[in-house]
Amino acid sequence: MKKTNNKGFSLVELIIVIAIMAVLMTVLAPQFLKYVEKSRLQKDNSAIGEIESAINVALADEKISDSITASYPITFSGTSGVKKHITFSTDGTKLLEEELADVLGSTITLSSKTYTKETYGPIITVTVSGNGFSVSKTNIIE
Repeated sequence: MKKTNNKGFSLVELIIVIAIMAVLMTVLAPQFLKYVEKSRLQKDNSAIGEIESAINVALADEKISDSITASYPITFSGTSGVKKHITFSTDGTKLLEEELADVLGSTITLSSKTYTKETYGPIITVTVSGNGFSVSKTNIIE
């Protein structure tokens, strides 16, 4: 005689559900991680673009633009060759970096593994030319 008040799941049913969830996770997890990394890379590229825009605005100030006489690279640095941080000087010796520290903060950190695992990092260069300044970005990964 079968009991009619049994309202639980059997062990076999639970094992089947867990197996289905495990298969779904092994298929979906790599895709999810790829999308998370793309999001971090876009965030880092946005921060690099903000730095570039802030440099262009700062160069409109004659006091700052007169202090730059040669190419001026702004690079990311870090420990053991990994390029992860950019720190702007706030001591008044480099007017452009002091202005960027006021506008953007003294340190900007990259979060994507694409940039932080590489030994090279993004470089933003301010170049003096006959008709003004140009700002260029190199080592940018899209």
